[in-house]
Amino acid sequence: MALLPDTEVTPPLWGLVLGGGLSTRMGTDKAWLAYGNQPQWKRAYERLQRYCECVYVSVNPEQQRPSVANCQIDSYQQGPMGGLLTAFGTNSSVAWLVLAVDMPLVQHVTLESLVQNRNPASLATAFAGADGLPEPLVTIYEPRSFSQIRLLFEKNHLSLRKFLTTSDVTLLCPPQPSELISVDTPEAYRYWKEQLASSSC
Repeated sequence: MALLPDTEVTPPLWGLVLGGGLSTRMGTDKAWLAYGNQPQWKRAYERLQRYCECVYVSVNPEQQRPSVANCQIDSYQQGPMGGLLTAFGTNSSVAWLVLAVDMPLVQHVTLESLVQNRNPASLATAFAGADGLPEPLVTIYEPRSFSQIRLLFEKNHLSLRKFLTTSDVTLLCPPQPSELISVDTPEAYRYWKEQLASSSC
């Protein structure tokens, strides 16, 4: 992990499971889709616990709420950016490691690489996707990114990828590029559920 100047302290790392999407393409709540014997929100939550001092789950007001103390209602209701802004509203002095529920293929090797190569001097640390663009849903957002993301939101620019592509971020090559796949349709869910079961992930 890159170090900040001696006068600065690296912000603590907290985790955020983004589970508040509308799931229009999936047709059901992706947070509660089961992979193995667990709903995806719980799989993501437990993965983040290994790396983060505290982990929150973000949901929208209409969703079934997970049975964890740190369940957070997305007060913006504007996709991933809204969930992240709500998290920064809870604590703007920490960095947030974000993992979305529609990224069920992400395993510890990917998260470990992200955390170990975190650059707190950047606004964020992210992986490059297959298209070379940053993948915003498996990313560490530093506290200094909060004001800039909020400014974009106020201008109705709601894309976290747009923020990452136009800001000072550290972009990494993923150790397992195949894990950066978003599962958004019933067909994709059935396929990847079988694949994960056969590999005992």
